Amino acid sequence: MRLRPLLVIASTWLASLSCAAQPSRVGDEAPPLHASKWLNWQGDAPSLESLKGRVVLLEFWGTWCGPCVRAMPGIQKLHDRYSNRGLTVLAISYEAEAVIQPFLTKNAFTMPVGSDTDKKTISAYPIKGWPTTVVIGKDGKIAHVGSPYDAEEAVEKALGLEPGEGAVLTAYLNAQKATDKQKKRDALDRLVEKATPSFDVSAWAKSHLPGETIQDGGAPFTATPAKTSANPGDSVERLRKLSEVWTDAKQRTAMLQKLSIVVEPIDLAAFAQQAMAKAFPLDTAELNILLKEKKYSAVLDAIGTRAPASAVLNAAAKDADLAAFCRSKVGEVRTSVKKAIMAHHWVFANALPKDEEVNKKFWSELSISGIETSPDKKQVVSIFLGGESLHRDHAAAFIRTHLARTFLMEDLGARKPPSQKKLPELVEDAKKEILRDLESRYGKPEPHVPQGDAK
Repeated sequence: MRLRPLLVIASTWLASLSCAAQPSRVGDEAPPLHASKWLNWQGDAPSLESLKGRVVLLEFWGTWCGPCVRAMPGIQKLHDRYSNRGLTVLAISYEAEAVIQPFLTKNAFTMPVGSDTDKKTISAYPIKGWPTTVVIGKDGKIAHVGSPYDAEEAVEKALGLEPGEGAVLTAYLNAQKATDKQKKRDALDRLVEKATPSFDVSAWAKSHLPGETIQDGGAPFTATPAKTSANPGDSVERLRKLSEVWTDAKQRTAMLQKLSIVVEPIDLAAFAQQAMAKAFPLDTAELNILLKEKKYSAVLDAIGTRAPASAVLNAAAKDADLAAFCRSKVGEVRTSVKKAIMAHHWVFANALPKDEEVNKKFWSELSISGIETSPDKKQVVSIFLGGESLHRDHAAAFIRTHLARTFLMEDLGARKPPSQKKLPELVEDAKKEILRDLESRYGKPEPHVPQGDAK
């Protein structure tokens, strides 16, 4: 594997600022904020004083900057996900309102954006390149300086949120005994956000077992049984049963024992989505709220995962703004799927085209913002795609869900209620067609994707 092309692509710092001041450092008092105009903001201009007690994320970006534009959907997602939990996102550009507003409208971005044409804030936070992300803690001090791709972890830490999907799963199970329905919903929302398709349920279960437990027959044993094979689907079903008996210590221990011997990772994301669909199916009232707030990506997520009734699908199909959004963005989603397939079958599999010219064309078409490699630098483990980091273990699930989204968007864009019965078949056929097209130009990937690839 040749790393030279990867290292070129990995560079997200496309431009440097020549500033006499020192770059912002973690622990420093955050400089004041200023903008000539604030877009997507109501009331007095935001200031660190008025935002004290909230976490603030500053995203330095510009429409002229390719990596910035590619990262903006991820920043919007942070705004959607954490604004009600204490985060304020402020995206800062030195461009004029006349340049910024059409970009925000086209992409349905609702995060607040500052037009800093005098570069007062940009000069106060002298940055190394574009994009740069700065997280300011509740105390007004800089908590993180980095890129859009490592911002979420810093935001969660600043907000005091429990990190890691294992901890979030435990919090969800603990919330099942709560009488407050909103508390249950919040815990489930968090699990849906953080769950991945490759969760080590065995390690998690062992961490919750006591040092010595009692088997069904009454014989004591230490909670380190040898692993045995288990069907991933059976393991997910065991986790469902665990959620039902979590408050019963004896039954909980018995189910944890069964999960502790599971060999393969399980699809915790699917478990979380199914739990959400059962407990909180998308209804018309919530759909209307999301549409009013122009959270069109959230609408598509909810339609795809939360089992809406026909009446909800009919209502969604009638919304002209949602239809326009779907028509304008479906091409981008298709492109993301194609890039994920290229990464899944060629990059992550160490199967890049051997011919130098073909290899160059491959990377030119892939056109991502960056990569992450294994500690020994021999394996690419994730790519920066669509404003987020796509890990190799999650690529197959990403391809399935985003291909399904393209079909939903096509129906909604045509003002038709989405038909979901044939989605699995449509997704499989579309995936094969895209792969055939890529193979016709770049050759079949060799070696093939390692065992474990989803069919």
